[in-house]
This record gives sequence, C-alpha cells and structure tokens, in this order.
Amino acid sequence: MIQTGIESRVKIQDIVSNQLPEYVLGESPKTVDFLKQYYISQEYQGGPVDVVENLDQYLKVDNLTPEVIVGSTTLSGDITASSDIISVSSTKGFPNQYGLLKIDDEVITYTGLTTNTFTGCVRGFSGITSYHQNLNEEELVFSTTTASSHTSESNIQNLSSLFLNEFYKKIKFTYTPGFEDRVFDSRINVGNFIKESRSFYESKGTDDSFRILFNVLYGETPKVINLEDYLIKPSDAGFIRKEICVAEVISGDPTKIVGQTLTKTTNSETNAPVSSVEIFTRNQKKYFKIGLFVGYGDNSNVKGNFIITPSSKVLENVSVGSSVISVDSTIGFGQTGTIYSGNNIITYADKSINQFLDCSGISENISATDNIFSDDTYFSYENGNIENKVVLRLTGVLSNFVQKSKSISVNEGQIITVKNVGSLIKNPEQNKTYKEIFANSWIYNTSSSVDVFAFSGATVTLKTSVDRSQFKKGDLVEFIDISNNTVVYPTSTSDLPYISSDISVGSKSIQISNLSSFSPNLSSNYKIRRKINKSNSSSVNFKYGNNSIISDVQNVYFDNNNFAYVASNSLPSWGNGFMNSYSYQITKELYKAQISSNSGSLEDIDSATGLYTSILFDNDVPFISGEKIEYKASGTPLTGLPNGVYFVKVSTTNPRKIKLFTSPSFLDSDSNSIQFNSSTSTLETHTFI
Repeated sequence: MIQTGIESRVKIQDIVSNQLPEYVLGESPKTVDFLKQYYISQEYQGGPVDVVENLDQYLKVDNLTPEVIVGSTTLSGDITASSDIISVSSTKGFPNQYGLLKIDDEVITYTGLTTNTFTGCVRGFSGITSYHQNLNEEELVFSTTTASSHTSESNIQNLSSLFLNEFYKKIKFTYTPGFEDRVFDSRINVGNFIKESRSFYESKGTDDSFRILFNVLYGETPKVINLEDYLIKPSDAGFIRKEICVAEVISGDPTKIVGQTLTKTTNSETNAPVSSVEIFTRNQKKYFKIGLFVGYGDNSNVKGNFIITPSSKVLENVSVGSSVISVDSTIGFGQTGTIYSGNNIITYADKSINQFLDCSGISENISATDNIFSDDTYFSYENGNIENKVVLRLTGVLSNFVQKSKSISVNEGQIITVKNVGSLIKNPEQNKTYKEIFANSWIYNTSSSVDVFAFSGATVTLKTSVDRSQFKKGDLVEFIDISNNTVVYPTSTSDLPYISSDISVGSKSIQISNLSSFSPNLSSNYKIRRKINKSNSSSVNFKYGNNSIISDVQNVYFDNNNFAYVASNSLPSWGNGFMNSYSYQITKELYKAQISSNSGSLEDIDSATGLYTSILFDNDVPFISGEKIEYKASGTPLTGLPNGVYFVKVSTTNPRKIKLFTSPSFLDSDSNSIQFNSSTSTLETHTFI
C-alpha cells in the first residue's frame, strides 16, 4: 500500500510465520517461505490484496502529495541484463520494497531502495503495465518481459502507482474539469488544490485565478495585463455556436487541429475553423468528434457543405490490374471519379448500382469486406505546420432520433444499434400485403449472410430461418470466421461449395455440396455468406468479360408515396455454372440489320445538301426508337457516318426505315438526324447492331 502520508497496516506476509501450527512448521519447514512469497505477490503496492485492503487510503484525496504521485524517474548509468543494483536520479514515490518499475520494455521488481538506488533487483519480471488497452479502454495490459540492457537517461515508469494515478486522473476529471490532461507542478500538493478547486472556479477570470493557474501548472506567478482596460467595447459578447461532425482519421493527429481550418480536399471553398476535437471509440475503432466554429453572430464561419465521405464494402476479392470492383452500393459516388482502398488510388470511368467499372490504378490486391472511400476527404495541419498534414473522412451520424416505443428507456450517452436500414418488409406465408408480394417477387442477388449453428456432413444448421431472398438452390456460398471476418472456405485449391437443394419455407437447415474437405474448428464461430452471381453470354461478349457484371436484382426501394424503384443491371444470372430454375445463360445473338449492293437503300435526300437522311432495309428492323445501335462498315463507311454508336429512330409509317442521331434528345426533330452519302457507286455491306 502507499507508504507516504498513509498509515501503514499489518501485512500477512510479515506475520504468516506466527500463524501456522507447530506440526506444519515441523513437517514442512518451507511452507512459511512459500506462503510469504505468495502474499508478497498479492500485497505489493498496487497488487490485488493491497488495493482491496487499502482502498479507503487510495481514494483519500489528502494522499495525493508530491511524494506519492511521482510516476517516473531516470537511469543514472548504463545497466546490463544481469545488474541487480540500479542507480537512478531519485526513488521518491516508489515503495520501499517489492515495487514494480518498467525500463523500456522490461518490468523489474526489487527488495529494497536507497535515495538513488534500487537494490536486490529481479530482472525480466511480469506485471500490469497499463490499465487501458489500445482501442479498448476497459481492458488492462499484463506484460511478461525478459531481462535486457538499458542506457543511461532511460525513462523508468513507476508501475506501483498505476492504480493511484488512475484515481488521480479520475479525480481531476470529476472535480477539476479542464485540468484532466495537464501536468501539475511537482511541488503542488494536489490534494489541497482539488479540495479548494471550488474557490478557483468561482474566481475564474480574475487576476487571482490566473495566478493560481500559473502556480499550479508552472510554479510561476504571472503578471496579468487586462487588455479590456484599454479597449472600447461596442457591445457585450454573444453565444458561441458550433456544428458537430464525426470523422475517421486517414493520416495525422486530429487532436492537434484545434484552432486550424478544416478544408474539403476536392473543393477549397468548403472550409471551417475547428473549435474542438473529442476522441471516442466504438467496437475498438477510434473516431473524432470535430466541433466546427460557426461564430458569435448571425454570419456563419462554416463555408460550403460538409457532407459524409461516401464509402462502401468490397463484396469479393479484387486482384491487381482488375477493371471491375463489386461493392455493397455505389450510391453517393459520382458517375466517374477517384476512390481509395488501402494504398490503392483508383480511377473509374463508369459505375452501376453495385460496381465500379473501367477501373485503373489497382496496384495491390483488395480483399472482400475491405472499405472503398471516395476522394471527398477533408484536411488540416497539426498546429498549423504544413509539413504535418491531417486527412479525415466524415462518417454518418444518426440525428433527430425519435423513440416510438414506450417500453424502453434511452438516456443521453447510451449506445444504440441500428437493426435495419430502410423498410423492413417481411415475407409471410399468408395474408400478404401488396407491398410484401411486390418486394418478395424478385430474384435477389445480394451478399447476404447468416450465422451457423452447427455442421453435420453436408447439412448446415443456421441460427435463424431463411427465405429465398437470402439463399436459394444453386447459390455459391463461402464460410466466414466471425472472429476475424475472413473467408476460411473455400480455399484456392478446393471445389466451390453451393446449395444443392431447395430450402423449405421457415427452415434453418440447408444442404451444401462440395463441403467434404472443410473441417470446422469447434472453438470457432462461423457464418455462411452467398457469393454474388454474375452474367454469362455464349454468343455476345460483355465489355468487361463473362462473369464480371452483377446480375439479377440488387435491391428494391420505396419512397414515402409507396412508389417502388428496382435496382438492377437487367441481366440474368448464369448461376456460376450451377444451373437451376433461377439461372439463365445468354445465348441469343444481337439483333442486327444490313444493307449492301444487293439489299436496302439510302432514302430521303435533302435537296439543300444532296445527302440522304434515312436508311431503308428489305425487312422490318428489329430496333425500337431511342435504342443505341452500333454501325460497322465492311469497307469504307458511308460519307458523314463514321463507324460508331448512334441513337436510332424507327419510322412510324414504315417499320423498315430508320434515321440516326448522335443524342437521344435529337429524336424529337428529324431535322437533327445525321446526313450521309455513299462513298462508292456500289454499296458495300453496312451492318447495324
């Protein structure tokens, strides 16, 4: 227990030899030594028995004296791994014996001390080195170390005072807000200051308060010059206003941007001064609450719109050089732009509802569940130093939360969890509403997952029942280790597992083929996840190749008027080769029409230009007005009509005749149609697809 300023109490280690019966001492003379060492391990300063028995003295504010709360000292000379006497600048604040100290990464205990040395040192010891684990404030850190050499002036941490220092921080946070992260002058009796802190706060803003503040922090008495005495005040001060946003750090230290300007990377006109930064953690991940200074009056210092940085999750592994990235959603991202994942800076030329297309810049592999972020980031500088840039991404925050249920009680500061985003539409067997019928009538293709309850051969039992919107016969699946969110099966050498039979309504069991080579670890928890299906064509090539474009329906959205919007690429699933009633391979050739020297003709000559404006085919064209079609000439293209993609308009009076346009908006007026002529006296073959 604390030896300075606290009454020393009897320890069991000192009296254990007098508590044992004579026959025990006679038969087992080493029992005393064993028990004494045991109680030493429990009663050392900061040990469990010491904390429990002396908690009242630990919590006594009067014991926060300079001799007690010293947390460190320094080495006076080099030591080797076998040195049992350690010379230091001072041993003030350390226990007289069996205290714990830490030099670099080594924990050491000792049996005695003098003013400037620790004696009887036991090297490479073990003990609690911190009461706070990184990203988890509720977990302490217990370290096992080995003996090593250390150089002069190395810092020595007093591990025996960890608990007292935690209480010290808590006391400062509770009774002296604003001082919790400040180091007091070493001569200050902290207990006296905390007990009298009310007087300090009551005098806040006066000359005495500044004198006390500088005495406590620096041990100096300042000279205060009140500029208010030399100024003419036009009015009294107003209220300070600020807006709050939550951010994740990409680089730098956000705690050092208070007083600096936060600017949007893609638009320097969007900026605001930072008035405060507060750190908090959720699920072992660190976030920063950024206060943007609005101002005192009506005019706002926040310029532009600070919006959430769009982000999404990758659905499947992406290899170096790939041109397509499949994600949960691309909503919020531009039609073209730049995105980030890990060290990859990726540009994309197009996107669908769930994929970034025509990508370049993928220099490192991207794993499933990795994050994708847009370049709508925000930056500032640590303490104004342009060499130390801080880059942040803004995250989403729920606001205007309205509690509808009266059966729960939610208070400020409590953590709430989002159960589902958007409308939760169930799929009952009977008495379905029109909305339930509509929403459950699509073939969904999402990366849904369910926790696994048990494995039994080819049968996998789930913790909850599933319906066809989650899993169906023919779906490829993979198994995820929940502890680290990594795919453990299939491997690169195993067959692909898939659902081999239909799933009964309300069932929790599914049959999986190609699962025989998977050996689940009984101590691990797993979830099964559907792999995304793609489209496949045996006749017409996709721009990005077969099995690259996501198929079927990704989602259905409803607005406040119950109008529905279906997100889909309008392509069927090939089922990854495992055919079932929901799979279809595209086998049909593209519609096309041709003219040549033996068929078709150019029609509707423009008298002003002498050029034709229409093409007449021998048969009805297989096109619909407004469609994009591609023109390919077997030889020289028609004059004025180079090979390429155009918009078609079919004549309403003659289904064999078409006009071509460069934009769908031109379809409204025939005068905007493309004009052309034959480059030779005999027409070559001209194909329209």
